[in-house]
Amino acid sequence: MRSVTLRRRDAEETRAVLDDAVRVHGEVHAEPPFRGVDYYSDERFRDRLAIAVRQPGFGLLAAEDDGETAGYLYGFALAPYTRWWSPLKDLLPAETTAETGVRTVFIQEIMVRKRWRGRGIARTLHDEFLSGRTEERGLMCVEPGNEPARSAYLRWGWTPVATTTFAAAGPAFDCLLKPLRRVRV
Repeated sequence: MRSVTLRRRDAEETRAVLDDAVRVHGEVHAEPPFRGVDYYSDERFRDRLAIAVRQPGFGLLAAEDDGETAGYLYGFALAPYTRWWSPLKDLLPAETTAETGVRTVFIQEIMVRKRWRGRGIARTLHDEFLSGRTEERGLMCVEPGNEPARSAYLRWGWTPVATTTFAAAGPAFDCLLKPLRRVRV
């Protein structure tokens, strides 16, 4: 089994591969349980990625195999003024939802194309992306029924803390946290 090449991209470099990222997302999300869900449409994904590249600390990591994209992971730091936690502020303690700009990296998307699954590429993307981060903790979301992804994230050390939605008609997501660095006192 040949290993993939990992390629980091900043916001500007990501804009240059936006169409490829949308194509890969569309392929991955053409399968159940995502197929036909408006939240996972190419247009909605393009909008989410266009917003993400403008966030502080944005980074994208691509897995490539012989010139083809096998998968992507991208995320960014939550700014002190983030509204990310707003729907959960009444459900979680303030110490969980407080952001400093260097506290939390949000992994917005991990996706691996079907023919490359089962080779550990998602885990490789995950580990490599997080190894280059300086934040204290990671945050990611997964649909409760999205197996085997949800089980993998739990095995990788993520802990569910809440459930939320990002759109009125969108799916529910489990919010997962993972400590990355020791908090300096």
